[in-house]
Amino acid sequence: MHFLDRMKHRAPAGAALLVAMLFVAAPALAITVQINGNTVALNPTPIERAGRVFVPLRGVFEQLGATVVYSNGQINATSGRHTVSLNIGSTQATVDGQQQTLDVAPFIIGASTYVPLRFVSQALGAQVNWDQNDQLVMVTQNGPRGGNQYAGNQNGGNPYVGGPNRTVPQENGNLLSSEFPQNGQLVRSMQPRIAARFSDNVDPNSLQIRLDGVDITAAARLTQGGFEYVPPSPLQPMTHTVRIRGRDLNGQAVYATWTFSTSNGM
Repeated sequence: MHFLDRMKHRAPAGAALLVAMLFVAAPALAITVQINGNTVALNPTPIERAGRVFVPLRGVFEQLGATVVYSNGQINATSGRHTVSLNIGSTQATVDGQQQTLDVAPFIIGASTYVPLRFVSQALGAQVNWDQNDQLVMVTQNGPRGGNQYAGNQNGGNPYVGGPNRTVPQENGNLLSSEFPQNGQLVRSMQPRIAARFSDNVDPNSLQIRLDGVDITAAARLTQGGFEYVPPSPLQPMTHTVRIRGRDLNGQAVYATWTFSTSNGM
């Protein structure tokens, strides 16, 4: 009887121990990073911290055409017209001369420096999407590496959607009758509806919409009177820039831009 009693008490404890061992032994699904559809082999591998994917300092960004300089805990990345500056252990960053705040600071493990993949990629003009089921990060870079596709071409090339030998239009302050989020507004949603209404009709086939330097035209709903776009994945808590280029129904070039900020704070 005493033996049976001891077995009865030990059985639940043994089962609980087995479950715990299986849980601990189950490996986490590895995070995969793709750039423009190509899987990037990173060593060391990406890691997740506080819901953010971090990657080794040089592994991804040099493939985005960025020059990375690390000195005394400060990280500086430059790609074309974009510059990003971060500091180990600090949530403060500078993007194109503007102060931004990170959710999680860059850190060092062993001999490797880790930086937040989404934040730096978007700051350098790339688009980032996250597939939770497959633990897959997809980084998409549009156009030449680090290039400014809106810059004029001194040699008479095709600088924008307006066609060959046309200069980049000056900003048309009267193009927008309304925008959302409003210029300078701080919104709490990390996936805000981004939209604008035009004061004059615009040829929707000529429109090019960019968010933080990334072309979102194909994903936006375009009409003669405006556009609407909802990010497929959360934006970084930072200041965002929307730029619009195209032609009105008379063939004249139009251009508008505004900024807003996102924050996940309460």
